[in-house]
Amino acid sequence: MMTLSDVRKFAPNTKFEQTGYSQERSAVSWELKKLGRIDRATRIENFIANEIQERSGYDCYVTAPSCSWDITANLENKPVKIEVKSSLLKQGVEASYVIQNVKYKMFDYLFIVLVTPEGTRVGWAYSKDIRDLCCDKTENCNGYSISISTRKWDDGCYDEWLFDGMDDIDIFFP
Repeated sequence: MMTLSDVRKFAPNTKFEQTGYSQERSAVSWELKKLGRIDRATRIENFIANEIQERSGYDCYVTAPSCSWDITANLENKPVKIEVKSSLLKQGVEASYVIQNVKYKMFDYLFIVLVTPEGTRVGWAYSKDIRDLCCDKTENCNGYSISISTRKWDDGCYDEWLFDGMDDIDIFFP
């Protein structure tokens, strides 16, 4: 008779090993990789809302799943709509991620969270810059897709539109 120990012992790890994710490289990325898409997205949205609130002092809340954006930050003069998109490493392509279903008309700011094998990487952009980025792309029924390479990000290729990390959020949360 097969035991639970046998099931775990012979579990196929190739799905995770092929993409470079492992608990040893980054326990955070490993846990996020194992989650379902909706659970992962919800946790990341809550993390971003919490970080914005702690860093800016403005009240932030995650919206209902049916809402057109993910987070509302209540600034003194108006609420700000924030979209959060996350991506796992594109299978079979080193350092490549795809942000899907981007609808730049629906938000003021976009936060991008890449779940890399080494850990999470956060960046953000203005909706107008995302609009400019998408002007030569074809819009699908669920929005645009944006490909991001961590190598290009490291080389500064996205500096015109993508702010690296959470430290610069005081630009729109003074």
